[in-house]
Amino acid sequence: MNENEGLLRWQTRMAVGRMAYGAGYYAQAIRHFRLALTLVESNGLADTLRARSQTGLAKSLAALGRYAEAEPLILEALKIDEANPDALAGCAEDYHQLGLLCWRSGRDSESLNYALKAMELAKRAGADAPDELRAKLLKHLAVLSEQAGNAAQTEHYLNQAIDFITCSNQLGKNSMIYGDVLLVKVLFLAEQGRYEEAAELYPQAMQLVSMMRGLDHPRVEEAINIFKDLEQPSTILNAAQTEKMESLKNSSHHGIV
Repeated sequence: MNENEGLLRWQTRMAVGRMAYGAGYYAQAIRHFRLALTLVESNGLADTLRARSQTGLAKSLAALGRYAEAEPLILEALKIDEANPDALAGCAEDYHQLGLLCWRSGRDSESLNYALKAMELAKRAGADAPDELRAKLLKHLAVLSEQAGNAAQTEHYLNQAIDFITCSNQLGKNSMIYGDVLLVKVLFLAEQGRYEEAAELYPQAMQLVSMMRGLDHPRVEEAINIFKDLEQPSTILNAAQTEKMESLKNSSHHGIV
């Protein structure tokens, strides 16, 4: 096949891989991102396309807990993007994925450094960096702040994320990331003993994530397990229930909270 045909097939594999990842079919996503990477290699496509294939493959592997396979792929993608002065947005995504991988594998200090670097690059990239990336980074910084015991900073990042998403032309209150951020805020409020505020946000958050992902999505299932004590608006959580929510959150590999 010629280069144009190879590029079209690469775009198709990447699109299907992203859809599979978004639907929670991580093994299928891995297959399509691997095929996209093969198309780059067999058709001599640009290195920047190799980087995007590797990032997609890496985050799919990480979603299944296969961190040792994922990390070298992200580092190689980052090396490619850093060699291209026009790839600031790509570098920001690479650092974001490194931050998530470190967080999921218990390396919070590294995760924070990578997240801050990703945010810096996303801001420098301007319109080239999607708003969703900046919103995800704010959510991630909120989670890291909460785990560090800094309640004021956690709430600051969460409110900043909500305001950013609400004002974004790319996102808005019907976006999946908005639901994700609301779920993080629900857990944060519950941990702070602000149960009425948490219960008020919970229905909207769950409606959004279940509508966008479907009830069978692993992240939705995790969220239901974590937050099921808030399903009744009149529920007043006790310390044991809040501790259980915290434990379930910490066992999550998918990063919804």
